[in-house]
Amino acid sequence: MKARGIRRLHPLEPGDPEEVGGHRIVGRVGSGGMGTVYAAASPGSGGYMAVKVIHPEQASDHRFRDRFALEARLLARVNSPSVARFVRADVQAGLPWMITEYVPGPTLRHHVERFGRLRKGMLLGVAAGTAEALRAIHAAGVVHRDLKPSNVVLSAKGPKLVDFGIAHPVEDPDPTKWIRLRRMRRAYRDLGLPSPETLPDRRVAAWVDKLGTPGWISPEQYSRQPTTQGSDVFLWGATVAFAALGHDPFGRADAGEMARRVLFEEPDLEYLPPGLKKVVEAAVAKDPGERPDAGGLLREVLALDGAATVRELLERSWTEVAVRPPEPPRQGLRLFGQSRP
Repeated sequence: MKARGIRRLHPLEPGDPEEVGGHRIVGRVGSGGMGTVYAAASPGSGGYMAVKVIHPEQASDHRFRDRFALEARLLARVNSPSVARFVRADVQAGLPWMITEYVPGPTLRHHVERFGRLRKGMLLGVAAGTAEALRAIHAAGVVHRDLKPSNVVLSAKGPKLVDFGIAHPVEDPDPTKWIRLRRMRRAYRDLGLPSPETLPDRRVAAWVDKLGTPGWISPEQYSRQPTTQGSDVFLWGATVAFAALGHDPFGRADAGEMARRVLFEEPDLEYLPPGLKKVVEAAVAKDPGERPDAGGLLREVLALDGAATVRELLERSWTEVAVRPPEPPRQGLRLFGQSRP
């Protein structure tokens, strides 16, 4: 079964904006506890842009504003075809907003739960694409912290990682750090984002320590140890295992039981082909020091296909996706030739 995205956007509701940042809002993509994501017109591209607007009650919380601004800054650092691209943001608006690339397609979780586990080229494509996303994220000095099947979108060109809501930066020992930081601050100003000096991270610390989804948290996070880029590698292994299995590799249970399983049991790695299974086994090691880095993951996955680049692998393997931008919402039902609002 080919992966397919939603066919039509949801209609706007009373109180929804008609435009954000000069871009016309076409319809709703979805809404959660933190905000609403809209699709905005993107003239000339044949598609949309994704516009995330936080809820009014969140806008009045300075801690959430700080967290949202950090999310925008971190996403702006990353440049990868396997990560939804940052466009622009206004985190100081009455209702802060952020515009990113709109990625049509189902999430990995939605597709697998509806149509079953991935096989062969599609499985290898998910492994390679998400490993490339982590390579770029880590190269930018960021820990994503929330890699899981519901944050991987199966787009027409390959898997894309989304949602930097609980990402955080890592300390960079590189001696060129301060030169690069000055350049990054200039880039933030060009993008209309507040720099770290004008938006200190002291109040963000409590948000950075926030845990993710039960069962999709690394052993060191459960143990309250520092969350490093190795934590992302563990979640990469669990995500690839999910794609091959068709269900969560640690199963499902209450939060306490999920913590025990992640800390003391091994994930279910059935159906992974031998070569990929070896890579995943290394990624889900309980000790983060025993896991490969994201660059190592990517090299090993590419070697399994004999490909030199992710693009080459996806061109050969990413064949089970038929995705196009969804249609605008219906303007109303027609009754006896009349439009009904």
